Amino acid sequence: MRVLFPLLLGLSLAAPSPVPPLHPAGQVDVGAPAQSVALSDDGRTLVVGTARDVQRLDPRTLRPLGVLPGSDGGGWGATFSRAGRLAAAGMSRGVTVWDDLRRPPRTLDSPGGRVFALAWHPDGQRLALGDAGGYWQVTPDGPRGRLRGDVMAAAWSLDGRTLHLSTGQEDSATYALDAGTGRVRWRQQNVPATHTRRAYYGLDEVNGLSLSPDGRTLASAHQDGRILLRDAATGRLRRTLSGGEDTRWAAFTPDAQVVAVGETGRVNAWTATGQPAGQAQVSGELWHVLVLPDGRALTAGADGTVRAWTLPTQVR
Repeated sequence: MRVLFPLLLGLSLAAPSPVPPLHPAGQVDVGAPAQSVALSDDGRTLVVGTARDVQRLDPRTLRPLGVLPGSDGGGWGATFSRAGRLAAAGMSRGVTVWDDLRRPPRTLDSPGGRVFALAWHPDGQRLALGDAGGYWQVTPDGPRGRLRGDVMAAAWSLDGRTLHLSTGQEDSATYALDAGTGRVRWRQQNVPATHTRRAYYGLDEVNGLSLSPDGRTLASAHQDGRILLRDAATGRLRRTLSGGEDTRWAAFTPDAQVVAVGETGRVNAWTATGQPAGQAQVSGELWHVLVLPDGRALTAGADGTVRAWTLPTQVR
């Protein structure tokens, strides 16, 4: 019989069970470092943002379907709105927005240089973005401001009243802002006393944010390898998931029962109770992970490969 949480319960000294492998379910070479993957709300359009362009893929087979017009310049943080709009950040500065994927895009600028954080409001019309200079804004006609570190990620509450942001460098924190006024509702910084700061990085940069499907839990991916699960409304820490090094992104399954995480060289899966459920090793850094409605996880890697993984059925 498998012993659950022996260290926490103090009931067994048996070695923990090995983490089962995640099984590959397909892959495609996109010809340049893959930085993000995004699926449209209707599930029909899958895109991958690379260091060179934004490409369309078949959501089922990952077969390449061509490059989007006007997408040269990179595809960091690609994200779809409920209205079918697509936004992706360039490699140097600015954001490319496709209101219609069949037509040339428009561009948005940000005062602090390269944009890292992108998130569409639930209304499908407004876009939150944050840049390397700490500037953030909601466009069009929304609040704006500046935080103490570069803005790394953004996520909206389900009702659109709260904007969550994360930062790096000297701030390295997670925020909840009033979406109407920009007022800070809560700020949480969680840098372990034992954390060793890496060269060219911040205190413990918060690289990615994801909200659970029920809107109650906010997952933040940290430079030191941890995933912190917080109460989205209050910022209270609910659980810490231990990962590897340089964690980039976390994603929930549709039923919020498991979290899949992309890291440097690994993709991990955990149950909702924090038990390791699956792991795979890949070459190079993983920049983004997306969980599809069918339960597969897609990872975007610096080696130019988008990989699909079958998540364990027992933890879906």
